[in-house]
This record gives sequence, C-alpha cells and structure tokens, in this order.
Amino acid sequence: MNKGMIRNLTPLVFLILPLAVFSQSEIFKVVDEDGNVTFTDQRPNNAAEPMDLPPLSVIETDIQVPEPSAEVAGAAEAEDKPATVRELRKQYGDFKIIQPQNEETFWGTANTVTVSWGSSQPLLPDMSVLLYVNGEAREAPAVGGVTLTLDRGEHQVYAVLRNSGKKRIVTTETVTFFIKQHSANFNRPAAGPRN
Repeated sequence: MNKGMIRNLTPLVFLILPLAVFSQSEIFKVVDEDGNVTFTDQRPNNAAEPMDLPPLSVIETDIQVPEPSAEVAGAAEAEDKPATVRELRKQYGDFKIIQPQNEETFWGTANTVTVSWGSSQPLLPDMSVLLYVNGEAREAPAVGGVTLTLDRGEHQVYAVLRNSGKKRIVTTETVTFFIKQHSANFNRPAAGPRN
C-alpha cells in the first residue's frame, strides 16, 4: 500500500472509529485486489471478523457553557421577524423605473414599449408592483418588467413597490415618454401635373 493512500485514509479511520464505538456496531476492514482499504459496517462475507476497536476516550471538564446574552437572543429573534415598512423603505430607497428613460422617444416599435424597474437590492419574493400607466393601475410582477402596447403620443408611467401586505414601500418618479410612428403619407410621391 502506498504512503499517500495511508495518509488519506488515516483521518477517515479516526472519524469512523469513534462513531463505531458510540453506535456499538461492528466495523469490518476490507482490502480489495488493488490494495484499497475500506471500512464498513456491512459484513463483506460470512468469514469476516469485526475489528477490535480501542475504547473511546472521554475527558470530563468543569467548563460551563454560558447562556446566550439578551443581545444575542434579541438578534436571533429579529432575524425571524419580517422587516418593518420603515426598514424596507430604507433598503429599497433606490427603487426606480429603469426603462424607458424620461423624455425618451420611440420610433417604429409597432407601438410597443418595455417598462422595467429595479433596485440595487434584490426584491423579496413576496413583494409586488403596482404599475401606473397614464393614471391606470396594473398589477405587475415585482421582478422584471412588462411590455405595453400603447397608442401614439405622450405617455407617463410610475411604479409602486409593495410588501406582502400590499403596503406601499416606495413610489418611483414619473417617467414621460413618447411613441411616434412614421406617417404613411410621409413618403408618398407627389402628384403629377393634370392634363
């Protein structure tokens, strides 16, 4: 057996031995034809004899484990509580409409515009967005955006980020954008002289 294999198996043996003694099960050492050693609690064959393992060493100590302080216990409880509206407002203060940009003009998009929003912090899965398009509210997913089909002209959008209880956390600034299409009459050839 090579030294590298012995070095790799030694920590495994020391991990298995205490477990074996603790559980009072029999441990068998199996060496295959390549010299690889395996320790198992399954009898490999009827003639196999379990290993004699040394007794587990136990050292008693007087060290007392301190009880968690009130601060540590309070911090653990705070992790379990959902964030307050004030905490969420601070965390998502940079929530904004990312696309379109304010005063942006869209040409030849077949009257479709993608509106997207976001924050530097990942949004919680139970949050939602209420998107206002030209004053009308629409439910929207918290993450991502929506594609809108609108008439030509000026449009305004803003979004309201809400928590799981549908309470307003942040309202974005209003973004104004324009949808324009080329006129069908724009490239029409001029009429010829009449006879």
